[in-house]
Parts: sequence; C-alpha cells; structure tokens
Amino acid sequence: MHCPYCQSPLREDTPSCPRCGLTMEKAAAFFGIAPRLMRGVSDSAGVLTAADVRTINRGIAIFEQRFPQSGFTVAFMALAKDIPGATYAYWVFNRSNPSGEMSQGSANRHVFLLVDTAGRNAWMTLGYGLEPFIGERHLEQCLGKARPYFAQEQYAAGVTAVLAELDAVFREVVASLPRVFGLQRIESISRPVSGEPLESQPAVAW
Repeated sequence: MHCPYCQSPLREDTPSCPRCGLTMEKAAAFFGIAPRLMRGVSDSAGVLTAADVRTINRGIAIFEQRFPQSGFTVAFMALAKDIPGATYAYWVFNRSNPSGEMSQGSANRHVFLLVDTAGRNAWMTLGYGLEPFIGERHLEQCLGKARPYFAQEQYAAGVTAVLAELDAVFREVVASLPRVFGLQRIESISRPVSGEPLESQPAVAW
C-alpha cells in the first residue's frame, strides 16, 4: 500500500507514514467528523436522480454477483477546495467502513469511489484484501474511463464506466492467479441459475 498523501510505500501495520507523518488521528483532526456512508450509493451532494440511483445500484449488484467476495461503494460529495481528495477518500473509507464491521484488514475486499462534484474529480481506494492484486495503475485505468462522464455531470454513466473497467481488471487479475500461485482455476458459471440473466452470474472465485 501507499500513503494516500505523499504516495510513499507503507506496510499495512505501519502506524504512521515515515515520510510525511500522516496518521489516522492527524487526518481526523484535519477533516473532522467522518460522514456516514451507506454501502452502495451515497449522495450528500444531491446530484443524482432516482433513475441515476437505480442505474448505479443495478451495476453494483451485477458486479457484486460476479465477484461475491468483493463489494463496491460510491459517494458523491462537494468537497472544499483545500481538501486533498486522495487522502480524504482513504480516510472516509477507513473511518466509515461501508464494507461492514466484519470486513477488517485482509478480509476487506471493498472498492470505494469518491466523486467530488464541486471539483469534478474522482478517486478510488481499496480494502487491504485487494491491495496485493489491484494496483494504482488499475485504479487509474478505471478512473480514466469515467472522468469524461463526470466532467459532463453524467454521473451514472461515469460509475457504469468504472464498474465495467473494474470488471475487466478483476477478470484479468483472477486469470493470472493460477500462474502466480500454482492454483487450479475455478471456471465461470456458464448457465443462468433460477432463471436469472447470465450477466448476473458469478464469474470467478478468489
């Protein structure tokens, strides 16, 4: 993992960044009370329509059914200009923990997307359980697909683009696991179950 402020390499159990000195306590003193995040979609900026929320929730549901050990939450906020977005996303994700109390440390395989509607920017952060497999390159790849939509305030389309690219990234990573760890691959389910559409079936198991 890397420090969300200065991007220096960190161990999961490092209490503070050895380069810039960032700690969760210092972040809390600067940012104040963490907003409460609902798993799925949070929109404190008030930019989403009911149709947008349905579209995003549908996309999240499909993603989580394909990768049932993982989760996805997106929050839309209007940040002040002096707020460092990457650091704030990391802090909010860890303090609010939309993945749930049972998902701590390496058991946390949640993905968090923060969209700043005021600055028209976005950041992503991961639970520790995904960090050995998903890197900054992958996250930037996903954000790159969404930024043109966010710039035009097409928020549902932007999140849909992130989820589509994240799906591709997860598939790529999972396909590489047998080679990296010498594991037998678990094949994807090829037929619908209980009348559900094929797109909602689990694709892989971690």
